[in-house]
Amino acid sequence: MSIDTLKKLRFFVPGIIIFVCWAMLGRFTGDWEVKTSLAPEEVGKTIAIVVFGLLYYVLPLRNWANRRNYNAVHSNITHALIEIGSDGEDPDKSSWQKIKPLFYKLVNADSSLTIQSKRAMFNGLLWTSIADARAISIIFTIISIIYHFVFESQGALMGVLVFSAISAVTWPISWVLTDMHKRIGEEQIEIIRSFYSSEVKEFFKK
Repeated sequence: MSIDTLKKLRFFVPGIIIFVCWAMLGRFTGDWEVKTSLAPEEVGKTIAIVVFGLLYYVLPLRNWANRRNYNAVHSNITHALIEIGSDGEDPDKSSWQKIKPLFYKLVNADSSLTIQSKRAMFNGLLWTSIADARAISIIFTIISIIYHFVFESQGALMGVLVFSAISAVTWPISWVLTDMHKRIGEEQIEIIRSFYSSEVKEFFKK
C-alpha cells in the first residue's frame, strides 16, 4: 500500500461510515430513506461521502478517539531509540516529534524496514478506521438520544442501542490493533538496533 492510497482511504473511510450510520438512523426512525446502495463500490461514488469525509477531516475527532493509542505506540518507539543512542538526558531529543524524522529516515533507507512499514500502513488503516468508527458511533448515539427526545421517536432508541454497541465493540479491537502496531514497531527497532545503532548515536550527539 502506498502513502497516497493510505491517505485517500483515510479520507474516504470516515465519510462512508457517516453515510452508513445516517442511513441506519433513517431506517430506525422511518423518517428518511437513503436510496443509494450501501455496497462499498456504490457508496464511494456519492458526493455525500466527499462532503462527510471533508467535514470529518477538518475536525479533530480521529485524534481524540485514538490519541492514547497513538501515544502508546510512539512512546514505545521513542524510548527504544533513546535507549539505543542516548542516555536520555537531552530533553530536546527525547520526544516523538524530535525523533520521528530519524525513525522514518531509517525506515525508508532499508528494504527490510520498508516491508515492515507496509505492514504498519495496513494495520494503521484498520487502526484509524476503528477509531473513526468509535468517534462517529458516539456522535450518532448522541444524535439518536436528542432525536428521541425532540421528536419522540421510538425508532431512535434502536439507534442509541446499535450505535452505543458499535462504540463499545471498537475499544477492544483498538487495543488488539495497538498491540499489533507496537509489535511491528518493535521488529523495526530490532533491525535498527542491529544495523543502524551508529546512525542513532550520531543523531543524539548533534
